[in-house]
Amino acid sequence: MEGPTDAEVAKASRPSVPWGLAHVGIGWLIGMAATVVSMAVAAAAVGSEAVEDPSLTVGALLQGSLYVGLVGMPVWLVVTRGVQWAELGWSGSRSIGLRRKAYMREAGQGLLIGVVAQVAVVPAIYAPILLLTDDLDVSGPARELVDRADGLGIALLILMVVVLAPVAEEMFFRGLALRALEARMAPRAALIASAVFFGVTHFQLLQLPALVMIGLVCGWLAQRDGRLSRALWAHVGFNATTTVVLLAL
Repeated sequence: MEGPTDAEVAKASRPSVPWGLAHVGIGWLIGMAATVVSMAVAAAAVGSEAVEDPSLTVGALLQGSLYVGLVGMPVWLVVTRGVQWAELGWSGSRSIGLRRKAYMREAGQGLLIGVVAQVAVVPAIYAPILLLTDDLDVSGPARELVDRADGLGIALLILMVVVLAPVAEEMFFRGLALRALEARMAPRAALIASAVFFGVTHFQLLQLPALVMIGLVCGWLAQRDGRLSRALWAHVGFNATTTVVLLAL
């Protein structure tokens, strides 16, 4: 009697989660649809030019609409399907005291990883291209967003970029999508696929290499830890570094 093949062993060893790629796709499509509806509403209310070159308020509306799907799908699974937040990487099983100490340590490590990724890895990625051309403005979209911020706009910018984006995107791309991919393919392939998905979803071709890179970093941390805390804080550190630097210029 023959034993199981290598492919069968690999498939049997993959983690099982109570959701699939269909949930990931539906969540993403809901977010895209909500964004399109918000763009139409904003265009009707303030004009199409305000949507093409959005203010921070309009930008926040559009970004929040995307999160209807990215956050809404995990929440729907928890509320209606009995999925535990721990299955999405949001809690641990340690005692409260130990968990607090571990979380603080992981937060510091994650922030440092995110800062290093932004100030060291991103320039290294683009250095070969910069040797060929000096007409490359990777920070352009982020700088345009920061230039619109003044007064309360700065607080809105920080809320959007440093708080909401990391939480919503880690919940969806690493908590939901990465784990669904791991249930169907090898961990390394799932990591790469989730990072590319994360990068492409931003619809910023010039920034795609940097986005895929931080997607790989956060995905690797999520796989290594089995939870999202370090990945979340790495994402915060990555986004915060750009925001702080551009606000200081």
